[in-house]
Formats: sequence, C-alpha cells, structure tokens
Amino acid sequence: MSSETIEFDNKCAFAVMVGGAAKAPEAKPAHSVSRDGKTFGFSGAVPKALFQIIPGSANRAQRAWAKAQA
Repeated sequence: MSSETIEFDNKCAFAVMVGGAAKAPEAKPAHSVSRDGKTFGFSGAVPKALFQIIPGSANRAQRAWAKAQA
C-alpha cells in the first residue's frame, strides 16, 4: 500500500461496522480493499472477506463511524 488514507482512522472497517469504533482494532496494511474511491483496512483476511460479501457493509460502517463521532 502506498500513501492511501485508510478510512476510520486506520481501524478495521468490519469491526467498526459490527462492534463500533471504540472497540475496533487497528487495520493491518496487508489487508485492505479500495471501493468507490475509499480504502478500507481490516485486521485480517476473514473480516476483509466478510466485509466484501455482506451487502451494504461500507454504508453500515460509515453510519457506525458517524454515530461514534457525534
């Protein structure tokens, strides 16, 4: 990965989606995916795969992140 900015302050996007931002672990550079101009990071291969196959996962993660920031 180059100088891409990972969403959610470099936290695992899957964990943000299912458990909230406060408990989300740091993403590992080897596990990331770019979608719609955004780069999402993950703590491992399984969360990355689940995020990719669950419909609406990016939107759900964005809503959870926004809620945590409010």
